[in-house]
Amino acid sequence: MATRHPQLDAILQQIGDATGHARRFLGTPADAFERRPAPESWSAAECVRHLSLTTTAYLPMIDAALALADVRDVGPTHRYRRDLFGALLTWLLEPPFRSKTKTAAQFVPLTAGDPASVVGEFELLQREFALRVERCAGRDLARKRLVSPFNASVKYNLYSALTIMMAHERRHLWQADRALAAASGDVS
Repeated sequence: MATRHPQLDAILQQIGDATGHARRFLGTPADAFERRPAPESWSAAECVRHLSLTTTAYLPMIDAALALADVRDVGPTHRYRRDLFGALLTWLLEPPFRSKTKTAAQFVPLTAGDPASVVGEFELLQREFALRVERCAGRDLARKRLVSPFNASVKYNLYSALTIMMAHERRHLWQADRALAAASGDVS
């Protein structure tokens, strides 16, 4: 189902792009997929697993915001806007990363897994995320705020949450590519 709103359609396209990116890992040998480039770095498997943990945390938050969001006639000329925190976090998360940060303990992947299981979980959660984006159509996304699952003192609007999630996915898929390159000895 098309959202018929260009900004939401763009988010859906980014979800599709990220899913396609992750599918490229399916042909990767499991040992390379799970190999860390350095002891303090994540493997490609851990990067993708981290994204699944993050999406799992965001989905109920998006559901709660959508349950309260006003449905109104938002046409294709309406501009969804990020708030200050949303714009800043989206910019900071875009690869290549501008700063390294430690993630909250609940988002550190404790297990990784083979490419089929890790990518399969990611794909399932991407479909769930896309369904939420489709439900955003016609809703006032600027007035509904979410508390960041990473830091309870940070709040941003629902549209910001969508753009933050996509920048976060791009960052960690980029990081996964770099981990795989290191695992194969390709450091270019």
